[in-house]
Amino acid sequence: MLALKQIKALNIEMSSSCNGKCPFCSRDQKIRRYGNFRILLEDFKKLPETLVRQLKWISFAGNFGDLSSNPDMVKIAAYIKGLNRDVVLGGDTNGSMQSADWWASLGKFFRDGTMEFAVDGLADTHAVHRRGTDYNKIVRNIKAFAGAGGVAHWKFIVFRHNEHQIAEAEKEAERIGCKRFFVIPSRDYGGELQKPEKIEFQIKRDIFKTYDEKLSDSDTRATCKPISNGSLYLAADGTVHPCCFAHCMYITEHNSLFDFLPPLAAMYYDQINFKTTPLSDILKGPYFSEILSLSKTNSYCRMKCNPFRKTVKKELVLIDKRF
Repeated sequence: MLALKQIKALNIEMSSSCNGKCPFCSRDQKIRRYGNFRILLEDFKKLPETLVRQLKWISFAGNFGDLSSNPDMVKIAAYIKGLNRDVVLGGDTNGSMQSADWWASLGKFFRDGTMEFAVDGLADTHAVHRRGTDYNKIVRNIKAFAGAGGVAHWKFIVFRHNEHQIAEAEKEAERIGCKRFFVIPSRDYGGELQKPEKIEFQIKRDIFKTYDEKLSDSDTRATCKPISNGSLYLAADGTVHPCCFAHCMYITEHNSLFDFLPPLAAMYYDQINFKTTPLSDILKGPYFSEILSLSKTNSYCRMKCNPFRKTVKKELVLIDKRF
């Protein structure tokens, strides 16, 4: 059983909406209805203040939406920092929504954390993958965010059509105020989004499989994040899960290795919403109890949360420059 006092970190999907139409996105794999949801300030305040005060970090990431599509994002960041000035805030975004002033207002709350802006090329190539987003607006918003003190990172997903621009993009990242520029592979390739020709690498799932095969028979248990790190995932609809994979797999159900979870999520979905049920009750309830028990020997959980997971994350970074 998890206790509220054990939770030190949150990964929060602030919105289920996104203006981007990127191929390979989980948004296109949904088999269950998942509408337009947001965690507004009035929702966030339903989390215990004691929890917010004890948190070490919060990541505003999520499975299906972009944090910049949430109108209360700046207010929520201010509320959090008002209760806990030491908590580290992080996030990732396509950076193509909202005004420069909005991003400047948000930037002052991310001086000790990082915001990863997904920019896959330059003006002529970025939207080949990041469809529906505007490169020039992103550059403008990064400059505003960084100018207000926010720590901005430029995340560049490499394809054949943009690999020739890596060096130039690195210079641009430094020019507009980013503190880091890094290159990673796509989760998939196909169609007009082909693998680069000049960079050799493994895609994420293959790296995970490689390390999973290295585990001995005695290392069959997953180190589930709520237990090992004291972290939780809050979806935009208010449901609470041990990790982002649990929520994503329920909505998309695209991995048969994780087949134990969808029936549990379906059974308890109405009971695990922090907007309507106290978080402490959710953590003590049957959903968390059963999923944490079953996850220990689940092959997918072991692959994603084995002792090598930090090594896998490092191997995904093909180029890494800090300024």
